[in-house]
Amino acid sequence: MIAGWPTRAVQIAKGDDNMSGIIEEMTGYKSVKEGFAKSYQQSREKIQANQNNPTEDLKDALQNCPAEVTDIFRTGSLLSHAASRVGAGDWADVMRARVGDVYMRWDPTDKVPLFSAIPACPKQDTESADDFLSGRVQKRALNVPPTAGDCSQDGTKGALELARTRMESIAGKIRTRGGLSADERQFVANVSTLPVYRMLEWGVRQGVQGSVISDTDELVAFTLAYQMLNDLTRSIDFALSNAERGTTAAGAANATSTNICQTRILTKGIEQLRDLREEVLRQRAQMRQSYLAALSQANLSTSYAGLLRQRDRDARDAAGAAANRNQ
Repeated sequence: MIAGWPTRAVQIAKGDDNMSGIIEEMTGYKSVKEGFAKSYQQSREKIQANQNNPTEDLKDALQNCPAEVTDIFRTGSLLSHAASRVGAGDWADVMRARVGDVYMRWDPTDKVPLFSAIPACPKQDTESADDFLSGRVQKRALNVPPTAGDCSQDGTKGALELARTRMESIAGKIRTRGGLSADERQFVANVSTLPVYRMLEWGVRQGVQGSVISDTDELVAFTLAYQMLNDLTRSIDFALSNAERGTTAAGAANATSTNICQTRILTKGIEQLRDLREEVLRQRAQMRQSYLAALSQANLSTSYAGLLRQRDRDARDAAGAAANRNQ
């Protein structure tokens, strides 16, 4: 639902001198070129008389832009448009919850583009992969203006539950000599911190697959949670970098056209996308530090559990040997 936008043309970038100057200059150029005003000064006076609202429709500023610009900078969620261009459109709601979004409106009645910042969801841990571990990942619906009810649980399984389910399924197939599904093979390949298949195979042979799973599921889940979040942040970074690069480098799509691609009219939206990208990079760096710390702790716990099991086996073996000597 997109509501709450003004029905009249918005004032020229009120409070933003840079954007105001750009639109005034572009309006003046078009007014003089097409005979709507005799001079830039007259164009400026017409804008002032119109309560600082644009007097000319500037949509033709983008009419000769390449797809890298026009596919992203159009009415709707800029983050969603950028994500769709790199095949990550399904992540858009989770991306928006994680870092926020920029909504752009440039309807037929709008003379200039209007941009609205959408904040990230507040009830999430942006410093670590814990939300992905526990299944508390948030998603954000697209509403303008944003509301408190836009954020909700994504509903996907957490990495810990996913790890246990996958490991139990793989252990069962090892026991029955069944083939692994494509998802299970991908799961084994994704867990680079542990030789999951070999460990489960050993556990099945020894009849202790339950203990193997309970001792290692958290470590496996940490790896999966980190990869899930890393995939998300990498997708956001790539999508936004692609949008910024395409817009900055855009030239005329048709070399014979007298109209060039004037991306400066998008300056406000580009700046807001750049802010999102910086937040993504910050979260990614912080997330890696948290992941490495959690991985170190999980490794320590796993090693300690293994040491206890070994000591328990040694104690039982020693007790059995003593009993045999006394017979």
